[in-house]
This record gives sequence, C-alpha cells and structure tokens, in this order.
Amino acid sequence: MSWKRCKEAAGVLLALLLTAISEASSRGPSDRKLRKHATSPEAESRRAVAQERIHDLTARLSAVEGLEHVLTTFTDSCARPYRASAFEARPADVLQCRMRSVSYFGVQGDITDVLARIREADIAAWGPRDRQGQDLPHARGTITYAIDYHRSHGRHPDGRMMPTPVLGTSLLEIDWDRLDFPLVNRIEEADLPDPEAAGDGIHRRCSTVPQAAMSVTEARARYGTVLRFVVIATNASAREYYHTVPRGS
Repeated sequence: MSWKRCKEAAGVLLALLLTAISEASSRGPSDRKLRKHATSPEAESRRAVAQERIHDLTARLSAVEGLEHVLTTFTDSCARPYRASAFEARPADVLQCRMRSVSYFGVQGDITDVLARIREADIAAWGPRDRQGQDLPHARGTITYAIDYHRSHGRHPDGRMMPTPVLGTSLLEIDWDRLDFPLVNRIEEADLPDPEAAGDGIHRRCSTVPQAAMSVTEARARYGTVLRFVVIATNASAREYYHTVPRGS
C-alpha cells in the first residue's frame, strides 16, 4: 500500500475513532444513573402531580352528561433526548420524562348538546375568547364554531365546505367522529401500550383502564359517535415534559 493510501486510511480511522469518542461522551450518564434520577424523590413528586392532573381532567370530562367512558390508555416514560445524528448539538437535558393519556368516550344524544356541556364544564379555554370570556365568532378552534359546523352540516351558506373543527391547547386535544360530513373524520384507536414492555428503557409505566375494555370500533357500533380526549402532563418549566434532568446534574 502506498504512503498516500496509508495516510488516507489512517485519516479515516482517526475520524471514525473521534466520532465514536464523541458519541460516547455525548451519550451522557449511564442507564443506571439515569434510572436513579427517574425514580428520585423529586421525580416521584412531579410524577404524582402530573398523574393527578391527568386523572382530574379525565374525571371532569367523564362527568359531562352524554359522555360514556370507554377506555383510557396511559403511558409514563423517561428517556434520553432524541438526537438524529452525532453531529447535532448536544441536548441541554440528559433525561426527559413525559406522561400522556388517551381516553375514548361514547357520545349519547346530539353531539352539539354534548359539546355545549363540555364548554360549560370549563375544562380548558378552547380557542380564542373575547374580554368577556365568550368564544370569538367564526374562530375555528372554539366550541361555538364546532357547534355551528354541525348545525350547518359542514358547509357555508354558499355551499363551500367549512374547515373541520379543531379543539385543542398545547397540552389537551378533543376530537370526535364526523362520519356524515364533507370532510370525513373517523377516530381511530391508537396503539395500546404494551404492559410487557413496561420495563424497557430508563423508566416506563403503561396501562389500559379498564383492562377488558371494548374496542373503539365496538364503541362506535354501540353509540354511533366516539370522542377522543388526549392529555399531556407537564410543568411550568418544560413544554411537554413533567420532569427533566439537565446535563451536568
């Protein structure tokens, strides 16, 4: 092998070695250390607060007349921040914990009546409101718009299709079947969490309540309309995580 080729090969090996060292150093603490962070008193305290918030919001929606709870899937997980490549900037955190629940309800009676009761329950500010706390007219993200959408059968007076309603905040989302409208929407059942995989990763818990729940398809056959409620638990300092561990901790 010529000296030039040896030099090139050495350069490639050096680059690979530096990349491996960089990946190893950027990986951060060991799984064992991160698991201690994930089960620390601080993490457990925030975990309890986050879970209580999810339980409270789900219970408040369950109490709305015309909604029958079908099932709730719950996932609580702590993991290292995702990096697409070793060349990206290192994340500020070494551990991020998130909690999410997805609840399905059967809708009894007229969906517009149920939506009005959801607004009265004041679970969240769905869409923009005026100074008096009333929904802004024609604002797509409000319950008022969603009710108007149903009463107008999804069309403007001139026949144009109305944009489909959207009810959500940064941490909550409500959606439901709209099967007989121009812009068809059909709630699909998300993948149920696998209890067998609950020990995978740094920290993970998951459950389905009730365990022997009917499927979303079965609920649709019984009630006609299925409503889905998504909750992401967080704290004031993180947009989608209830607990984080900064690098260097």
